[in-house]
Amino acid sequence: MMDVQPIVDDLLLKFRERDRLEGAFHPFIDAHTRLVKDNVDKGLRISELEAETEALRHTEADLRQQLGIVREQGSPLNQQRTQELEQQLQVLKEEQSELYKTQGQNAQRLLDMSEQLRTYYDRDKQLNEESQTLNARVTKLDKQVETQILQLREKDVTIQASGRRTRFLLQDELTAIQLELFKTEEKLKDLEADNAQLLQRWLKKMNEEAERMNEGHPKVRHHLPNILHPYPRSLSLADLLKPTMALHCGYHPRLSSIWQTAHDGEICTLATSTDSNTFATGGSDKKVKVFETSAGTLKHTLTGSLQAVMCVSYSNSDDFVLGACNDHSTRLWSLATGRLRHTLTGHIGKVYAARFNNDSSKVVSGSHDRTLKLWDLQKGYCTRTMFTFSSCNDVCLLDPDGATIASGHLDNNIRLWDSRTGNGIKEIAGIHTGQITSLCISNDGSRLLTNSRDNTLKLLDMRQYATVATFSADGFRNGLNWSRACFSPDGAYVVAGSADGTLFFWNTATGKLMKSIKEHEGPICAVSWSPNGTQLFSAEKDRTVCMWHPPDDQDI
Repeated sequence: MMDVQPIVDDLLLKFRERDRLEGAFHPFIDAHTRLVKDNVDKGLRISELEAETEALRHTEADLRQQLGIVREQGSPLNQQRTQELEQQLQVLKEEQSELYKTQGQNAQRLLDMSEQLRTYYDRDKQLNEESQTLNARVTKLDKQVETQILQLREKDVTIQASGRRTRFLLQDELTAIQLELFKTEEKLKDLEADNAQLLQRWLKKMNEEAERMNEGHPKVRHHLPNILHPYPRSLSLADLLKPTMALHCGYHPRLSSIWQTAHDGEICTLATSTDSNTFATGGSDKKVKVFETSAGTLKHTLTGSLQAVMCVSYSNSDDFVLGACNDHSTRLWSLATGRLRHTLTGHIGKVYAARFNNDSSKVVSGSHDRTLKLWDLQKGYCTRTMFTFSSCNDVCLLDPDGATIASGHLDNNIRLWDSRTGNGIKEIAGIHTGQITSLCISNDGSRLLTNSRDNTLKLLDMRQYATVATFSADGFRNGLNWSRACFSPDGAYVVAGSADGTLFFWNTATGKLMKSIKEHEGPICAVSWSPNGTQLFSAEKDRTVCMWHPPDDQDI
């Protein structure tokens, strides 16, 4: 609530200052009033004196006449009387001159006081206008204070409700983190046991090999010439990458190749280029690997990340690869040089997803710090931040220019955003009971595919924000918080990987499971269908990538 006391004190101070300024004029006004009164009195006195002077003139004339008579008569008494009258007349003239002089001074003072009074009147008028302006401003501020008080009350209610909601979300996130920690500890124990077992087996194997070598030492000398003879031909990379298995029954995808990638740790993500000639993987070894789809040869190793790369994405022109990293940053590499082009920093949590817009001028990133950030690649900094109230696992652009953004969150909800204003458009809740791990928009932009830890995929009609299909299967288990599902290029099928290494294919028109194929041994973290529809890639956490040839329409 805004404190209005400073405003009231300020107004009182201004009113006191006005009174002080106006109070200074009171002596001048009183003096002017006295001068006017004196002037009037003196004017009356002058009139009286003029009347007396006129009377004296008549008396003088009479006396002169009498004096003339007396002079003619020559009386000493008359002469003395005449002198006295002349002296009196001279005194009266001097008094009259003094009165005229005083009257002139009073008139000048009256003019000066009138000028000062006019100045005071103008100043008083200006002060009155300022007072009216201040009063109007006070009224406006009072209304603003009332409005802000109401807004603060509404925000207090909203914050209290949001606080309860945030507390529940934090509890859910804490539960999920504790569960993940428990699973990690269990996995660590299993790995330690496996390591000890493998160490014992390795020692046993080494001892057996040593004994076997000791026993076969004479035979080695006998066969040494044959051993040193060159092979008729050496194995090529194409021989090593020959398809290990082919499935031709029904609507099975045909397994083309299995590659053990050059990552030094687990694979976290996979994406295919728009021209379908390369695919990229990101892993816990802090690297992005770019491979050719034709032979599986490593084309680039992109470095610079300080922690695991959780999401990779190609630009529309395939000139750049984007990597969302657990070190709170997003990185942009140039495929022409293999060098790091931009490092976008500003998040304070793990960045799980990042996507280009159509012309590759902007990037949107989603983080576990509960924000989405819009980056201008020409300027190299964040232009807008959107607060999501929940950790973000994936983002996708619903239109080519990136004006509308969809984000999937830990609180099981989908949120739609206007990137031009940063405002939320809609929150779609209740479609999943577990956190959302991936979002994928169809090529026509009308349908959105979601993958969730509740072991279901949902197909949403973005024109009505309604669920039109639910995909599930008995053996399907979403094993990762960043597991990605995808559409086929024509939108007829969706595919997702399970925690046990099985690929599941569903028909989007009927919602039915078409087939499930198991080739991987561990959890599948990502699947990516090439834009030309000729290849499908699936990535397993344990550094394995499979390339499939999807089924033809006539096979289905």
